[in-house]
Amino acid sequence: MTEVIKNAVRHFWNTRNGGTGVLGGKTLDGFVNLVQHVIDDSNLEDYEVHTGKNTSQLPGYFRPHKSWDIVVVYQGKLVAAVELKSQVGSIGNNFNNRTEEVLGSGFDLSTAIEEDAFPAGTPPFMGYIILVEDSEATRRSASINMNFFPVMNGFLADEDKRSTAYLPVNGKYPKATGISYLARYEILCRKLMLKRVYSSAALIAASIEHSSTGDYQSLSGITSIEAFLQRLNDHCNMVAEFD
Repeated sequence: MTEVIKNAVRHFWNTRNGGTGVLGGKTLDGFVNLVQHVIDDSNLEDYEVHTGKNTSQLPGYFRPHKSWDIVVVYQGKLVAAVELKSQVGSIGNNFNNRTEEVLGSGFDLSTAIEEDAFPAGTPPFMGYIILVEDSEATRRSASINMNFFPVMNGFLADEDKRSTAYLPVNGKYPKATGISYLARYEILCRKLMLKRVYSSAALIAASIEHSSTGDYQSLSGITSIEAFLQRLNDHCNMVAEFD
């Protein structure tokens, strides 16, 4: 499976570096093939995978519909919906945008599921995969600057200093050194699963220096792409057995 994942990462860089895939939305097509490969290896048969903008729309609760990157249907029932995202460059400007996107999409679809927008059966698998550039910019500490309220636990680079150096002065909290953007993305993926906004969320850290090999890293086992794919495979097997 590692080589299949590397092929997807390599395709991402090759398409992006070629200059034709970014605007065309083709950089993450390798991960579509990866998801297809995992479902093929499951016990699920006669399923449909939809990826086109006009064929992968799902109903929402707060809006009529949204196009997901991968939609898997089996016997007229939704098996899985997966979002694929990437972040290369401009990390400081775009982290919040990516966070708001994934939260909005996940909450919208999960609420629609709760409100019976889909036929009864095994609840659908909701997945999120994000590839983030592994670079000096994404690995260095990022500052936190909030005046009147402290940042929540886990976001300071040194949490041991919270009770000594991170205290309000004249009613305002000082500027603090926070964790890196890669670490922020890892926490995002972890909490998306913790709060059951998504069934599984994976962070792939990939360096452009290793674009020819497709080498990548995970920041934790629980948010690794391998864990994501295993959960997807298990879900498909469950649908095949009980639905």
